[in-house]
Amino acid sequence: MSKQIVTVCLPPCGPDGLRPALAAAMAPFEYDAQIGKPDDEWQGEWDYWYVASGGKEFTVRPGGEDDPLIVRDGLDEDRPPRPRSLCDGGPKALLDLDTGRFAAAREAADAWDAWQAFASTFPPSLPYAHFARMPEARAVEAFEAQPVIRAVRLDPGREERFGFDPVAWFGEDRPDFAARAAADVLPTFALLTVDGRWVEGSSHAHHVRFNAYLDGLPDDTVLVRVLYHS
Repeated sequence: MSKQIVTVCLPPCGPDGLRPALAAAMAPFEYDAQIGKPDDEWQGEWDYWYVASGGKEFTVRPGGEDDPLIVRDGLDEDRPPRPRSLCDGGPKALLDLDTGRFAAAREAADAWDAWQAFASTFPPSLPYAHFARMPEARAVEAFEAQPVIRAVRLDPGREERFGFDPVAWFGEDRPDFAARAAADVLPTFALLTVDGRWVEGSSHAHHVRFNAYLDGLPDDTVLVRVLYHS
């Protein structure tokens, strides 16, 4: 059993209607519930839930911080007080879905540029996967014997920035690498669509579909982060 976050997408509703709308949307996925589920092996997705972002807060558009339609439940576990610019949900029109994605793309592009500039001063290197058929100790030794990898290992700050296997990590071209970083910002493990589909995943393909779905929703759609125990 574990806790995950689902982003619930709801038709337009006011503050008084939010709880009933969330309860109705989540109800078919209650653990062991058989609401419209003829399969006796159906187990459901949750045994309890509450509004919380688990570190995946939405950003409020400037000027909307005190709008009564913004959702802030304050039930995140072991987290310090949040700035008013962050929230658990609200109408899409009040949420800034773009700034975080743009910032992630810029940061990724800068890291890609830094790696290319650094790596260009060394002989070409191979990713760790190239050595993976060797016994592990020998594979690590051969991988880290490459001059550029050795140089990364000798500088903790550089290793923190570029990672264990920068040859593989920065293997995509610059636009794809930046797009991948941007796609990771909004998605949660699960998505509950307006029409009642529960979709799970952690792959890049899932993240791309998640972003496309949210981007295509009307501005009055209510988006809410919900922590559930499964």
